[in-house]
Amino acid sequence: MLNVIIFLLGAGLMFFMALRSMLARRRLCTRGEKVKATVEGIVQSRDGAAYVLAFATAGGSHRLQYPKPSRSKDFAEGSVVTLYYDPEAPEKMYVEGDKSVLGAEALYAGIGVALLVLMFALL
Repeated sequence: MLNVIIFLLGAGLMFFMALRSMLARRRLCTRGEKVKATVEGIVQSRDGAAYVLAFATAGGSHRLQYPKPSRSKDFAEGSVVTLYYDPEAPEKMYVEGDKSVLGAEALYAGIGVALLVLMFALL
């Protein structure tokens, strides 16, 4: 019985993480600012490699560092990407088409399903 509870809690946590990530991305896309940003290059930040995205708004020009996924299609220097960000918390951002974010959501959901399947296999 304890195993069933552990598997249910694990699966619930994975589904919660997938939903939280999906809702955060959706909130940025619906309530955040949508801008066209130019990829100026790659810099090393304290968290690893990051793209430097430059864009202009009515408030002036801005530069943000967007984490570079290790296993994703690279954005070419000089290319233009669609960026969604929260002006009040610029560290919350999403580049349209970033498959690493979508992959993380799918991974959480997949692990949740796997835990449920394992739970039923043990019954």
